[in-house]
Amino acid sequence: MYLKGIYDASNVPGFALGSTMMGFSIIAKEAGFNFWMVMLTTATVWGMPGQVAFAGLYAVGASLFLIFIAVTLANMRMMLMVISGANILNIKKYKLSLFRQVIIFHLMAITSWAQIGHMKDKLIDDDLIKYYTGFSVSIFMFGMTGTLIGFYIGDIISNEILRVLIFITPLYILLLVVNSKETFNKISVYLGGLLVIIFYPIAGTWSILISGIFGGSLALLLTYKLKK
Repeated sequence: MYLKGIYDASNVPGFALGSTMMGFSIIAKEAGFNFWMVMLTTATVWGMPGQVAFAGLYAVGASLFLIFIAVTLANMRMMLMVISGANILNIKKYKLSLFRQVIIFHLMAITSWAQIGHMKDKLIDDDLIKYYTGFSVSIFMFGMTGTLIGFYIGDIISNEILRVLIFITPLYILLLVVNSKETFNKISVYLGGLLVIIFYPIAGTWSILISGIFGGSLALLLTYKLKK
C-alpha cells in the first residue's frame, strides 16, 4: 500500500502539485524571497493560499505580525479538511502520539485529502493509512522539488508563462471532485462555480468565500432533501 500510494502520487497528482509550487516559487522570488526563504515557506506553510498571502504581504513590506495573521487566516480552511481527513483515515483507531499526528496532518495537502476521499471505499482502514502515508510524503517531495526548480527556471522561461502553472493543481482537484461518487461534492462544486459568477461583480475577491459558504450550505440542504 505504501508503494501504491507512491506510484499514484507519481502520476498526475505529483506533477500537478509540483508545477503549482513552481508557480509559487516564481511569485515568491519576485517578492524578494531568497532560496532558503522559498524552500522553508513551502515546507512549513504547505498551503498555496497561505504561501501566496505570505509572498504578497512580504513584497509590500507588511509587518511580521500582519503576515502571521494573514497566513493563519488563509490556511484556516485546512482545519476542516484535516478534521474530515482524520475521520476518513479513522485516525483514533491507531492511538498515535501527538507528534506523529502533527506530522501526518501537516503533510495533508488538498490533493492527498481528495485522493483518500476517492480511495476510501476501495481500501480498508489499515491499508488506507499506509496508502495515504506513501501518497502524502511523495506529494510533499514533488512540492519541494517543484519549488526548487521554479526558483531557478525563471531565469530561463518567461515568468508570465510560469505563473500559469499555479492553476494546474486547482484544475486537477476540480476534475477529481466532479468525478466523485458523492452527490454532495458534485453539487457543492457546481453551485459554488455558478454563485461566484453572480457574486463577483458585487463582492469582488470576497465572492470566493461567500460562494463557498452558500454553495456548500445549499448543497448540504439539497443532499439531505434528496436522501430523505
